[in-house]
Amino acid sequence: MSLDELEVELRRLTGVVAVAFVEHDGLLLVEVQSAPNAPDHLARRVTEIAVEHTGGTVAVEVVRWGDGGPHEHESRLRLVALAADPATGTLLVRLARGDDEAVGRASTDPGLLGAVEATVYAVRAFLPALAFLPGWARLIETLPDRRFLVVASVTDPEAQDHLRGVSDGSTPVEAAVRATLDALNRVVSRQL
Repeated sequence: MSLDELEVELRRLTGVVAVAFVEHDGLLLVEVQSAPNAPDHLARRVTEIAVEHTGGTVAVEVVRWGDGGPHEHESRLRLVALAADPATGTLLVRLARGDDEAVGRASTDPGLLGAVEATVYAVRAFLPALAFLPGWARLIETLPDRRFLVVASVTDPEAQDHLRGVSDGSTPVEAAVRATLDALNRVVSRQL
């Protein structure tokens, strides 16, 4: 019996989604990807069939796909508007989640860092307990189509955790806001 025939036999088992083989130094590794509803004894049954088929040394790995339940909802914040008020030297960042909006304000004096600060303050309107503080932002490159690539960083000083995001924008300030959102959305999306 060939490995193709073994694969067909294993695929007939309840809950088997895919089968793969790796042979190395006389050992046959059988990887079975299974559905969430696969029976608990699937690994034992696959091992029995593979040993019977090969008569040699077999290792079996069962990887379950998904948990069968509903997936946890994630919500991401998005940039709605960005404005600077030169008279007051203030940068305004308006973020939204669904129909809810929040505004963060910061001084334009520190340049790109002001964009990071305003973005963090807008995120705090949704999550007052946000532990991350503004870190820094750097212009990395001006792209050929006159878009700007920026890296931004935020820091949780207590956990000593640093998050960085990268994004582009039509201005360096917009790119810094989007990069800050890129960094924060990965950790706040399940809390929103």
